[in-house]
Amino acid sequence: MQEQTAVDVEKVSYSHKFIQDMVINPSFYTDSSLLKDVNEMSKPSVVITDPMIMGMVLKFFYCYVHKGCFDEVVPLEKVSELCEMFSRHRSLNEPDDDIELMNYLRQWSFSLRMLADIPKTSHIIRSIITHKISPNLMDLDEYVGLDIGTGTGILLLAQYIHARRLGFEKIHLYGIEYDKMVGLQSYKIFKELGIAEIILGDARESRNYEPLMDKQVTFVSNETVAAMHQPLRRDHFVAICRTLFRTVGNNIKDAGFFPEGLIAFCKEMNVSVLLAKNTAFLGPKEYHDMHLLPQGIIIEGNIVPLHQLGDELLPYMSEWARERLSRRW
Repeated sequence: MQEQTAVDVEKVSYSHKFIQDMVINPSFYTDSSLLKDVNEMSKPSVVITDPMIMGMVLKFFYCYVHKGCFDEVVPLEKVSELCEMFSRHRSLNEPDDDIELMNYLRQWSFSLRMLADIPKTSHIIRSIITHKISPNLMDLDEYVGLDIGTGTGILLLAQYIHARRLGFEKIHLYGIEYDKMVGLQSYKIFKELGIAEIILGDARESRNYEPLMDKQVTFVSNETVAAMHQPLRRDHFVAICRTLFRTVGNNIKDAGFFPEGLIAFCKEMNVSVLLAKNTAFLGPKEYHDMHLLPQGIIIEGNIVPLHQLGDELLPYMSEWARERLSRRW
C-alpha cells in the first residue's frame, strides 16, 4: 500500500465525482464496518493513511450515536446525513428531521463535538497511532494506556491500534471520565468492544489512578485542554497533571504523551510558556498559580497553533463540512 497524505489530494485523479452532499470525498472512504477498519489499521504491514483515519473517526461517530453496529457496514451517505444533522443540532428542527435523533444530538453535544471535528480528531489519532515508543517499553510484555477526560473514548481506540501495530498481545487500557452520564455510555461501549476499562471519577483524585500503580505506562493522552481564550484551569488541565505526576510519576517516565507539549500564554507576565513532560506539564514553578491560556500544541514533533490543528486534512472534506461542522478547539 502506498502512503498518501492530505497534500496529495488535489493531485490525485479518481473515478468518482465529488458528491456535494457527502461529508468527505467518496474516493477516500471505504464502505466497511468500524471493526474491520480497526483490524486492518492494526496490522503492522499496513501503511496508515489520513483517509483511513478519517473514515474510522466518521464510523465511530456514527456507531456512538447508533449503538450496536460496530461490525456493520457504515455507508458514507448515512454518516454524512448524521454529520449534516449535527452541524445544525443547536438550531430548530427542519420538517423532515428525526426529532428523537436531533434531541439525542443536543443531549450529547459536548462529548460528540470532538468526534464531529473530523480533521482535528484525525490529526490527534494519527499522532498516537504512529508514535514511536521508548525502547525501554518495547522490552515489556504489555502495553498500558491511559486516556484522561476520555469522553467518547476514541483516543483509547487509537491506543488500541497503536499497541497492536507495535506487536503487543497483552493490552490494558484505562479511560478516566468525570461526567457520569458520558462515562457510563463509554463504559458500555468499551465493555462491548472488550478493549478498555472506563473509570468513572475525577482525574484530580489520586485514587482513580490505582490500576496503574504497579504498571509501567506506555502512552498517556490527556484531552482536558481548554479551548483558546479560556484558561487551562477551566478543564482542570494543570490540576490533573499535578495529580497524575505526583501519583504515578515513576510509572510514566518513559511514556509517550498527547499532547507532547503545550504553548500557553501567561497574562500576568505577558509571556508564552512551554508546558511539557519534563516539568509535569506545569511549566516553571513561578507559573504554577497563574492564568495560562492555550495557544499551541506540540504534536508529531511540530508546534501547531491550536486553531490550525487538523488543517492539513481539510482538503479531504466537502466544502459544507469545512464550514459547518463543529470545532473542538
